[in-house]
Amino acid sequence: MQIVVDSSVLVAALNESDSQHERGVAEIHAASKPIVVPEYIVAETCAVLIQKANKRLADSFVREMGSNRDFRILFSTPEFFIATAQSFLSSRVKLSFLDCALLVLSRTFDVRTFDKALAKAIRDGGAQQASA
Repeated sequence: MQIVVDSSVLVAALNESDSQHERGVAEIHAASKPIVVPEYIVAETCAVLIQKANKRLADSFVREMGSNRDFRILFSTPEFFIATAQSFLSSRVKLSFLDCALLVLSRTFDVRTFDKALAKAIRDGGAQQASA
């Protein structure tokens, strides 16, 4: 099964001052390639890197996403947006829109995250979702 990474893993791997840096690097190195990075995750990772590190690191990340064959960007589609919106609207727990996108992707990908709430929702198979 292909692996999708959350921004928590990418930020940790890229930001040497992150408390989870070693864990993030290990996760990236151990993952089967290519690692799938949803477009939404690229945007969030850049925002967090600018906030917690610097623009130079965010720029380097974007360049790497465009040139490194170990990563494949997964671009959004209208269908994926609708499925994510439905997941978000039916969620009974506090998950961000982006977390709901990863929850949707967890149906077909192995999602790697350091976010405990998201990891629990994925383990529970989206059990916190209200019935539609």
